[in-house]
Amino acid sequence: MKGTLYSLALGLGAAAASPFIAARLARPPKRAATLARLGLGPLAQPPALPAGGIWLHALSVGETISALPLVRGLRERFKGKPIAFSCGTGQGLATVREKLGHQVDAAFIRPLEMPWAVRPVLNDLRPGLAILVEGDLWPGWQWALAERGVPRMLVNGRVSPRTLKGYRRLGPLARELWRGFDLVLVQTATDRERLLSVGVNPRKVQVGGNLKFDSAPADLDEAQRSALAEELGLAGRTVLVAGSTHAGEEEPCLEAYERLKERVPGLALLIAPRELERGGAVARLAQERGLRAARLSQGPAPEDAQVVILDMLGQLAAAYALGAASFVGGSLVPVGGHNLLEPAAQGVPVVFGPITHNFLEMARDLEAAGGGRRIETGAELAGVWGELLEHPAKARTMGRAAREFVSAHHGAVDRAVAAAARLLEGGHG
Repeated sequence: MKGTLYSLALGLGAAAASPFIAARLARPPKRAATLARLGLGPLAQPPALPAGGIWLHALSVGETISALPLVRGLRERFKGKPIAFSCGTGQGLATVREKLGHQVDAAFIRPLEMPWAVRPVLNDLRPGLAILVEGDLWPGWQWALAERGVPRMLVNGRVSPRTLKGYRRLGPLARELWRGFDLVLVQTATDRERLLSVGVNPRKVQVGGNLKFDSAPADLDEAQRSALAEELGLAGRTVLVAGSTHAGEEEPCLEAYERLKERVPGLALLIAPRELERGGAVARLAQERGLRAARLSQGPAPEDAQVVILDMLGQLAAAYALGAASFVGGSLVPVGGHNLLEPAAQGVPVVFGPITHNFLEMARDLEAAGGGRRIETGAELAGVWGELLEHPAKARTMGRAAREFVSAHHGAVDRAVAAAARLLEGGHG
């Protein structure tokens, strides 16, 4: 009965969203991924795999990157088992193919719970364990896996204040959503308490740590930094890096750069918008201020470029290594912040805004460790960046503290792999 009612609600929701779906289908870059989310086209259909393997699902690029070391850990532990990896976006799938390649036996876009899509996917995968990374919870998939007796596990779970409010509004429906998991590994004790407060079974919720600590890239050595700077057209220059920015955040970054560029000869601002397609808009913002802008998607930056837009997939984590200081976006606008560990892992001072509920404890602890600085408004960015440029010894100390903070928090992958082994060996219920 619940499945029928849910299918009816899903159908009504799809009908209401049809204008949005039609708009995405009309855009060639989005068409294949949108069709796949509807359960149509080759991207939505994995190859047939031997039974008993592991299926991981991550919504988009950020979650996929978090899961990279987990996939490697699972591959090492379960050498004979097939591993499938699905995403909810085209960019996520591109990241899987680029970063994991031969380490997964199938990579595809998981459809929404369309009646014609669920059964064929599960018939081809025949998983022995399903692992969800962070979110993208859909009850239909949970029910379908439960019908086949497949244990379900969530890793890297987090519950933001906004998400918690949503769960409280849903009431029993929220408990039903989480009841489908045999085990939930959340990032922090705060996340666990929030799930318990909405009635999730405490025996199923454990603190597993944050996979992002284990997925943080190794810091580049001097030769690698020099090669990357040469490749991007930034060799020999002092660089400020603003990563994962959203509309409303580029303006403070550009304003800070304008105030600092005369004080530091050859200073460059590298901006990486969260949505790559906004590269042109960011370039126009810089040009409207009379700044010379270059988009790296169109080639290396010319020597006279002042603002360089990193509008290419998969480059930001390494590009942070070029920074004398950084700013991580999603934190001056109500998004909740993005991954602070990428600049921290490169030993670069990390500046972020006041809105960090996506990484609440990480932001707090990084600041307490001396590797991060929180600003309350965009107007403060120029002051903090200027201080770090003027006092390089202070910047080095802050960067070293950031790198040590990342190193001290490794271990989430080992805990997740051990939990996966227990479930595969029949320890669920």
